[in-house]
Amino acid sequence: MPTLELKIERLEKLVGKKLDIKDLEYDLQWIGLDLEDVNEEEQKIKVEYNPNRPDFSSPEGIARALKGYYEIELGLPSFEISPGEIVLNVDPSVNKVRPYIVCGIVRDIDLDEDEVATLMTIQEHLHWAVGRDRKKVAIGVHDLDKIVPPYRYTAVKPDSVSFIPLHGDGYPMNLEEILLLHEKGIEYAHILEGKEVYPIIFDSNEEVLSFPPVINGIITTVTDDTKNLFLDLTGTDFKAINLALNILATTLADMGAKIESVKVNYEEGENLITPNLTPERWEVGIKYINDYIGLNLSSKEMIKCFNKVRLDAKQSSKKDYLNVWVPAFRGDFMHIVDFTEECAIGFGYDKLPRTIREGGIGEYHTIQSYSNKIRRIMIGAGYLEVLNFILSNSERHYDYMNIKYEKSNQVEILNPVSKEYNTTRTSILPKLMETLLNNRSEEKPLRIFEVGDIILLNAREETGAKREVHLSAVAYHENANFTEIRSLSDFIMTSLGCYNDYEIKPEENSTYISGRYGGIYLKGKKIGEIGEIHPEVLLNFKLEFPVSAIELNLQTFF
Repeated sequence: MPTLELKIERLEKLVGKKLDIKDLEYDLQWIGLDLEDVNEEEQKIKVEYNPNRPDFSSPEGIARALKGYYEIELGLPSFEISPGEIVLNVDPSVNKVRPYIVCGIVRDIDLDEDEVATLMTIQEHLHWAVGRDRKKVAIGVHDLDKIVPPYRYTAVKPDSVSFIPLHGDGYPMNLEEILLLHEKGIEYAHILEGKEVYPIIFDSNEEVLSFPPVINGIITTVTDDTKNLFLDLTGTDFKAINLALNILATTLADMGAKIESVKVNYEEGENLITPNLTPERWEVGIKYINDYIGLNLSSKEMIKCFNKVRLDAKQSSKKDYLNVWVPAFRGDFMHIVDFTEECAIGFGYDKLPRTIREGGIGEYHTIQSYSNKIRRIMIGAGYLEVLNFILSNSERHYDYMNIKYEKSNQVEILNPVSKEYNTTRTSILPKLMETLLNNRSEEKPLRIFEVGDIILLNAREETGAKREVHLSAVAYHENANFTEIRSLSDFIMTSLGCYNDYEIKPEENSTYISGRYGGIYLKGKKIGEIGEIHPEVLLNFKLEFPVSAIELNLQTFF
């Protein structure tokens, strides 16, 4: 999780109250932060915050929450945005590469050393937490007084525009050269991979402000003399770039700067005035929230709880409902259940009633208990347990395994952090093959297993997918064969008391060697597969010895 260092002296100025570091250790945890380190001598606290709260990426954001906690300020924080005259025009050509942009003006900045460090930190954290390392959101900060409006956001051919990039060698480079030679270009070239045109922002004199999401032009470099800023945020997710702009703008406003709006003209679609800090209204049920957190709060008491976490709330026209307004810098509200947590924080986690179930604290779920039983059986058979991610890579999961597939038959991750995790696994075996790949230099034999979840598409489920628990095991050494893995299968079925009800039928499967593969059936129902892995698959995973494998669907036994 991202971390942030808080200086007590600066936090006191922002909160408007004398703070004791010992009390703060306690209080910060009750607003949703984890303590990483406490330095009483230097009066500093290092905290971790959840990525779903990017508004906590600055001392200003945390101070807002503390003001509510201490009841210094209640309800929605207020920010003034002056209407501006600056315009940015968006050309439809950007739809092919990076379709969205929002902007803002920050005037009369006078940042001290700590505030400059905060500005740099918040950009870094927003690029990571909201922007997926600039893929979804990229932030540009420019010296407003060095450029002439109106501005233009468009897309151009890679070799058609040249400019001097920030932190370059001081000579002009075209966009293609930047991606090949510039440090930031090399780092972020993958975002624009395969695109025929690249996004760029010009001012009215055709000076380059930015080549998003890679690098700014040197002309807009921010210095100690900079008094006014132009902010541009581009990306592939309109909601994400709006959230990042709102967090950045409100943080700068809390530093004493004045925020001014920009008119963003989309030639195809509506024109926008940004930043837009209009709060979002939700309707929540009083009984729903009380049932969730085990309380019996009146509407007045619940409104007070919401006010303490910097939300506005009023009685709805519907009986036993509240209208709750969420500030524009909060992007973590996705469902009504999210309001139960906010109400509990406002009430105080330490004040929630404690209840203990008669007979004990808890117990394993039936599926977990049975999975543990399977694990004991496998360990008794001499196999070592491994744990892998449910997320997987589609190429290794299907292509490497000689499996033909259609995208419509797999769960695709919409915005994966990396190509390593762009789908969910539909079987465990490919992950075990990856484990062998990463440990192929270890002493043989290698006998490993995993009991874990797989995800399958299912239109009848509420989520469109269902989860199953599988067991998979592989043996890797120079004498690994069907006989060895068949012996393991018999041992598992005998241990489960199912030996007389199961059989293995010869079948064909492109992952396995023909004639050395079979389907596993229990009382006539197929529950798994067993066999020797095909040499082509071994080659894909760079394995030099044979592999025998088994995979069972444990749901049948549950």
